[in-house]
Amino acid sequence: MKDKKIISLISLIFFSTVLINITPTRAIIKDQTISTIAEKDTYVNTDEALSNFGGQDYALGGFYFGGDIVEAYFFFNFSDKPSTYTKAEISLDFWSVSQTMNVSIYLIEEEWDEYSMTWINKPSKGAEITSIIITQSDIYTINVTNFIAGRNNLSICVYIKVENYVNDYFYITTREGFYSWAPEDAPQLIWTYPGNVEITVTNPTSSSNWLELNIYTIQWTSTGDIDNVKIELYKGALFVEEITSVLGYTINDGTYDFYVSIAENYDGTDYRIKISDFDDPNVYGYSGYFSINVRSGTMTITSPTSSSSWQAGTIKSITWTSTGNLLNVDIEIYKGAVLMYYIYDVSNLGIKLWDIDAAIEIGTDWRIKISNSDNSAQYDWSDYFEIYNARDGGAISGYDFYIILMISIISLTIITRKIKK
Repeated sequence: MKDKKIISLISLIFFSTVLINITPTRAIIKDQTISTIAEKDTYVNTDEALSNFGGQDYALGGFYFGGDIVEAYFFFNFSDKPSTYTKAEISLDFWSVSQTMNVSIYLIEEEWDEYSMTWINKPSKGAEITSIIITQSDIYTINVTNFIAGRNNLSICVYIKVENYVNDYFYITTREGFYSWAPEDAPQLIWTYPGNVEITVTNPTSSSNWLELNIYTIQWTSTGDIDNVKIELYKGALFVEEITSVLGYTINDGTYDFYVSIAENYDGTDYRIKISDFDDPNVYGYSGYFSINVRSGTMTITSPTSSSSWQAGTIKSITWTSTGNLLNVDIEIYKGAVLMYYIYDVSNLGIKLWDIDAAIEIGTDWRIKISNSDNSAQYDWSDYFEIYNARDGGAISGYDFYIILMISIISLTIITRKIKK
């Protein structure tokens, strides 16, 4: 039996430790990206050697119609370059690709202007960065990490060498041609760097008290690259439900509305919201402990008072006033420091009849405490008052008073009638 008690005690301590030490946030270091859209882009065409194509929604590369050569040019500045970058890539959206093509990417060292460059005055090609095989319309990336050091910008030419001739050409989306709802299609320089990824829940707070049939806004902030988040409700250390269960996630915009349903029987002061990165559950944040359906407010006992003298064996009214949204109260009746009677979960109507036991211990040190059933820290004490036995005298009260009053009225009526006769 003693062993069982020890095991139970250890389990309780372990659970309490887990409850107290739930990590409020879990941040990690992982790869982050930041992108810079091309500052300049255009193309040139041997068939229209004197023409400029700056400002177009697309650039061309390959062999156009009867063998005309078309080349695409892109220029990127380094204004958004992170100091701790680990990789740099150029991302280009190739489209209208109908066959496999061997595309060459060359470094451009000379200056050029988007709105004046033609086939005649195009810059010379520098070192070959790489070549890529494109087989279908898609977004392709070109690693240019080894060409970043010592530069403030980077310019490239995208074309097909004569020796890789194919009777076809491709389109590339330019900075003027992508749509706002598809920013990934823009020609861009993407920097990869290690960064802190973190989620901090800002609402609810420890003072929050959510009541059923109401909508409350969950709020959070985040750092790092987090597209979508998952939101869950916990009670203590126990999982209750996934709030974002319809889709399993919501966009990481910092707010989400939660309806407190009456059907879920929420009740307690130890609820927590957990928000995690939908794509990486190692990144998460917890809110502070908060309440759901826990009523709060104040109460003031109005009866008994210090002048109250209640007779044993009678029925008396315990009365109080309250503020806030108290639902139920607990009534405790003390003699001195000893709890003698208690009535829990009394509807907060402001009155409760107490049928005082005829054999109750008499004295002047009786006192009543009324507290919030949902939060015992909210309470009020009455003054000390007297309970006396009828044999000991004291004020006429309770049922005795009403009986004496009725007898007096009847007697007075009889005497009045006799006088009239």
